[in-house]
Amino acid sequence: MERRFPSAGFKRYLRKQPPVMVPATREAAQEKGASAIRYAGFWMRLWAFLFDLLIVSAINAALVHSWLPFVQTNDHFFGFAVTTVIAPAILYALLFFAYFAGMTKAFSQTLGKMVFGLKVVAADGSPLTWRTLFFREGVGRFIQQAPLPLRFPLLAYIVVACTPKKQGIHDLFAETYVIHCE
Repeated sequence: MERRFPSAGFKRYLRKQPPVMVPATREAAQEKGASAIRYAGFWMRLWAFLFDLLIVSAINAALVHSWLPFVQTNDHFFGFAVTTVIAPAILYALLFFAYFAGMTKAFSQTLGKMVFGLKVVAADGSPLTWRTLFFREGVGRFIQQAPLPLRFPLLAYIVVACTPKKQGIHDLFAETYVIHCE
């Protein structure tokens, strides 16, 4: 299956680039007769991420709505803000990190990536470490979602579509790739 690109110059650029073989998956690729690893593109990663967001949001809603009515206070504005805005936001951030880091550490995939046949691998082929996941899921995603001027975080996701190895900013920080698994 050959990909078609609108620019002939871009095709020449891709032909000059040697295919990158991730050592941990090289044997599997050679068994199937594949010559290179297929990197997951923007759209596949977007759908997997949206699927994961549905899961995290559902878990968060179940957790927050199970305890919020019991601790919610309307006595003063600060108590109301803490119980209805600040505490749920902190819980969501912790759950978001725990879900993505835990699932990626345990399976090299989240549920969304499993559904769409994607997998996270380290650039050198070694198993993913907690340090790598901290940079990928913690630092990298924080930078992508930090409230910067002109909604720059939304533009940060476009990096996946523009890099040759389909890496997002969080992948560049952690030196990881998202590939199609068979």
